Amino acid sequence: MPSKVSVGILGASGYGGAGLLRRLALHPHVEVTGVASRQFKGQRVSACWPQLVGGFSDLIFQDNDVVIQNCDVLFCATPHGATAPLVKQALDAGCKVIDLSADFRLSPDEYAHWYGEHPHPELFERAVYGLVELHRDELGGADLIANPGCNSTAAILALAPLAAHGLLGRDTVISNASGVSGAGRSPGLGLHYSELNENMKPYKVAGTHRHIAEIEASMGRAQHMGRQLKTHEAFDKPVVTLSPHLVPMTRGILATCHTRPEETDRPLSDESLLELYREFYEGEPLISVREDLPQTKAVYGGDRCILSVRYDERSGQVVAMAVIDNLGKGAAGQAVHNFNVMMGFEETLGLFTQGVWP
Repeated sequence: MPSKVSVGILGASGYGGAGLLRRLALHPHVEVTGVASRQFKGQRVSACWPQLVGGFSDLIFQDNDVVIQNCDVLFCATPHGATAPLVKQALDAGCKVIDLSADFRLSPDEYAHWYGEHPHPELFERAVYGLVELHRDELGGADLIANPGCNSTAAILALAPLAAHGLLGRDTVISNASGVSGAGRSPGLGLHYSELNENMKPYKVAGTHRHIAEIEASMGRAQHMGRQLKTHEAFDKPVVTLSPHLVPMTRGILATCHTRPEETDRPLSDESLLELYREFYEGEPLISVREDLPQTKAVYGGDRCILSVRYDERSGQVVAMAVIDNLGKGAAGQAVHNFNVMMGFEETLGLFTQGVWP
C-alpha cells in the first residue's frame, strides 16, 4: 500500500467538501490531488474557504473529469441524482468511491420510490452502506461506499442496540432536532437568518422524509445481526416514524427516539439499558455512551456520537437519545472514517474525536 493515497473531491465548495478538506489536511496517508466545483471553477480553494491554510488553500477548483483522472480514491459531495453518473465514470477509471449523496444508500426499488428512477442500478450490488459500526466487515476493500444521511446516522445509532436485542416495539417514533447546515450551502427563503432566528419548525413529517428508508433498513439488519446480513440483502424491516425539526443552530442533530418493547424477559431500567448500550458499542472509537443526557454542543465540530438511554417505567417506553455533528459524524467525518476502514488505515486518522466548546 502506498504511503500516500491520491484523493479527489467533487463538490468541494459545499459544506461536506469543506469538512473533507479540513480532515484530510490532517491525514498522514493522503495527498489531495484535485478538487472540483462548478461555481468556483478556476479559482483557488481559499476563495471559497478562507479558513483553510497551507497547500489546500492554493489548490485550484477544476472540472470533474480532471479530478477523476488524477486520483485513486474519489469523494463525491455532490447532489443526489447527479452523482451516480460521476460514480460510474470514476469506477470505470479504476477509482474507489465514497459517495456522500443518497444515490447508493438504498436498493433500486427503494431508491425509485423515494428519489425516482436511478441511472445506474447495475452498480447497487457493489455499494456498501457506510455506517462503520454496523457494516465494518463489509467495508474493508470495498470500491463503492454509500455514506449514510445525517438524520439516519443519529437515529440508527440510537436504536440499533434495541433492535439487536428485540426491544423495538411495534411503533417507534423518532424526533430529530437538526441544525440548518444540513440543508447545504445553497440559499433559500426558509434558510434566511430572519426566518430561522428564534424559530423552530417541523419539516418532511408523516412519512415523507427520505431518510426513513435508511433507518428502517438498518433496524432490520440490526434485528438479524447474527446472520451477517449484507447491505442490500432482503429481510424484514420495522416501520418507524421520523419527525425532524429545524432549529436555529448552525450544526448538530439531537435524535430522541421512543419505542415500547412488547415482550421481553430482560428486566428494564436505566442502568440495565445503559449497560446494554455500553456492551453493544464496546471498542467503538467514535461512540460514547453516557449516563448524563446528551447535548449537541458536546459534539460540535467533532466526529463522535454521544448516546444515552432511559426507561419510562410508567409508560413502558424506552427513550434512546443520540447527538452528532451533522457535518462531522453525519457527513465528512463519517466519510473519512469509511475511507480509513476501506484502505486499512487506523480508523480515527484525520478525525476529530473532541468537540469544540463553547
